[in-house]
Amino acid sequence: MAQKKAEYGSGPLFRAAGVVYGVMVADVLLVLANILLVLAPVLASLAGGSALLAAVLVVAFVPVGPSLVAAAYAFNRLLAGEETGVFRDFVRGYRTNFRQALAVWVPYVAVLAAVVVNLLLLPGTFDAGNPAPSAARVGLLGLGLLVATAGVTAMLLLSRFTFRTRDVYRLSLYCLGAQKRVSLGNAGILFITAFLLTATTAGLLIVIAGLAMFLVCLNSRPLLTFIEQKFTVQDSAVQASAAQDHSAGQDQPL
Repeated sequence: MAQKKAEYGSGPLFRAAGVVYGVMVADVLLVLANILLVLAPVLASLAGGSALLAAVLVVAFVPVGPSLVAAAYAFNRLLAGEETGVFRDFVRGYRTNFRQALAVWVPYVAVLAAVVVNLLLLPGTFDAGNPAPSAARVGLLGLGLLVATAGVTAMLLLSRFTFRTRDVYRLSLYCLGAQKRVSLGNAGILFITAFLLTATTAGLLIVIAGLAMFLVCLNSRPLLTFIEQKFTVQDSAVQASAAQDHSAGQDQPL
């Protein structure tokens, strides 16, 4: 009987159901952690001017970083089969990484805000005699997508490793070139998510937030393995060797 229960609990259908349930739980937690962003359309309608609207949106995007780290922490453990419950892992990841995630995320938000402001200042109509605004719009959109991808990569790194803040910035940019396939995949996920939100309604974020982050984590597993092998395994080996030498020195007779 126990064997049948174990087989039932380890089957592919059971694991798939666990993943779906975990994504749903993380989706709810992401929405609750970013309630300002979810309510942004309502707050925007109440804002009196464009300056106030921009301030509301910037403030709404600030808590996104820590929540992405928490979701990535929970999903990475879920994919590795080490989870203690997505809810517990999310809360643990949020509480543990909140300060550094906020410090790393805010500059990315500032750059994205500058990109959005410049996009809004460009002419809205296409002029065949002056294609510069259209080219500038494409360039700004590409820059915004690049910054967003680097920001999400930084949150992924924080969810798995303990690096200094400046090293997180460097690695997030380094991974864009070192892991092109992963970066292109993450950029594609972010682009499709943003397109769906702008083409339909921002309320769709409530449904797809957890799924989008889960796909990013699933796509980024090679990137995390690459960082672990290149920037952490060697240090661990050196520390283990030093520990062995120290132990051998203690075992020698006086």
